[in-house]
Amino acid sequence: MDISRQRKIIAILRVLSNARGPLGSSQIAEQLEAFGIHLNHRTVRYYLLMTDAQGLTRKASGRLGRTITPAGKAELHDALVVDKVGLVSSRMDALAYRMNFSLKKKAGQVVLNISLVDSRRLREAIHRMVPVFEKNLGMGQHLCLGGAGTEMGDFPVPEGKTAIGTICSVALNGLLIHAGIPVTSKFGGLLEIYQGKPYRFTEIIHYDGSSLDPLEIFIKGHMTRVSDAVRTGRGRIGASFREIPAAALADLGKLLKQLEGVGLGAVLAVGRPNQPLLDIPVVEGRVGIIVAGGLNPVAAVEEAGIPTENLAMGTLFEFQDLIPYGEAQRCCREGLHPANGLTRKQPIG
Repeated sequence: MDISRQRKIIAILRVLSNARGPLGSSQIAEQLEAFGIHLNHRTVRYYLLMTDAQGLTRKASGRLGRTITPAGKAELHDALVVDKVGLVSSRMDALAYRMNFSLKKKAGQVVLNISLVDSRRLREAIHRMVPVFEKNLGMGQHLCLGGAGTEMGDFPVPEGKTAIGTICSVALNGLLIHAGIPVTSKFGGLLEIYQGKPYRFTEIIHYDGSSLDPLEIFIKGHMTRVSDAVRTGRGRIGASFREIPAAALADLGKLLKQLEGVGLGAVLAVGRPNQPLLDIPVVEGRVGIIVAGGLNPVAAVEEAGIPTENLAMGTLFEFQDLIPYGEAQRCCREGLHPANGLTRKQPIG
């Protein structure tokens, strides 16, 4: 298969992977426009016949449209590296724009990370996560749990695993955008904490040059020291750097107070207009912001020797289906498994 055709197929698989349900050829063609790929619905239908034959997509039973198969997701994951470069930044922008969370109603969708742990070690995992939430080193105060056979957003939870959903720091981008504050995501990195406060970045990965979320890389590389930061006030956590216009600084302050009121706080530091923040320079007329990584509680789990599989920016998820971390801790103590907002309880393990 030639490179041009393969790229178009990967783009179609990407659209289907991000969809919340089956999509028809016309819907796929519309969404491809966002990637700068111009295909009419007849051409998309032609490619779908090819992906059906390869087992990458399938027709939805009883409905019009296609869905991506596990083989299709694997193919997408292993796509051409050149096509994946910059995917993190583009996915951040797309998910932030699609968020519809309303601060006033405390309802709507937020961006969720998805992490898998062995169900037999769930109680221990939650025990490791709670102190990170208590120190406000994650994104907000909420999470969700999904047992095997359930779905977290459009992500099916495999047998023997429990999915832990944590709010992604990209949710802050969506909140800023919908508040009328333009935001630029610069990089993710390892942030050294000293005496309980941000001290310096020790590692940096720019979003527009990476095909993987930086914190996923740091967690699997065992480079974080989140538990140390919680316990002693000195360690390394995942964090990201963003910029907003200096003119929006006052509006940012008001928004952050509102976010703390609904348990969505994650900003660790705000700089001054035109001034470096932790020695990171900012563009003229802008202000730097340092945001805690949403996967930091899961990093503490990995540090404790509990293997995790992480998918940053995994899905959009209804905020009202999340639960406070303390409620998850209580359910684990009582031997109950809170699945997707306590809509169903079952014994743990």
